[in-house]
Amino acid sequence: MDNLARKHEQVKPQLEYGQVVSVAESIVVGATFGDIEARCAVSCLVKPEEGDTVLLSVDAEGGAWILSVLTRAGLTPTALEVEGDTLLRVKGGGLTVVADTELSCLTGKAALQSEDIEIAAGTVSLTSRLFTSNVERVKRVAGTVDDISREFTRRVVNYFRFTKEQEDCQAGSRRQLVDETMTVHSKNTVIVSEEHVKIDGELIHMG
Repeated sequence: MDNLARKHEQVKPQLEYGQVVSVAESIVVGATFGDIEARCAVSCLVKPEEGDTVLLSVDAEGGAWILSVLTRAGLTPTALEVEGDTLLRVKGGGLTVVADTELSCLTGKAALQSEDIEIAAGTVSLTSRLFTSNVERVKRVAGTVDDISREFTRRVVNYFRFTKEQEDCQAGSRRQLVDETMTVHSKNTVIVSEEHVKIDGELIHMG
């Protein structure tokens, strides 16, 4: 029992203030007894930078751990860094991320799963090599929609379009292929052609 107590007393850590000397291959911290190599504790999420003042835990066997970064010497951005797969879980409440200027997400692959998603933005810009959507129903309400595409293809079973006022189509050439019956119903119909008008069919009924 006495041996166990003495062994526990030998590895009892001591707290020290230190200053980060270098963060190259390993982190070197200058303490009151000299420079020592230290490792970041799992709870120390802020990545130490050169010149930072840190709280250091040192034991008699030479182990040194950076518990936290106390002050930052330079103007470099504060980086939260962890190793391996990481899970952030909030129980019994919500999670809010607030940034005064900019919020960026950089990753090789991202996934978002939610029952309801609401996005409110003044301007939305999307740049993608390929965009694929699979939704049951789409409802879009917009003041102005401007689509610019090099090629646009739409395949549907039934297609309904309602225009309350004027509809204008401008094209270099236009072709419509209908397998069965095509009906054009209007109060007044005007066909203007600069050259030829051709109507071809087995039976033509006018009037």
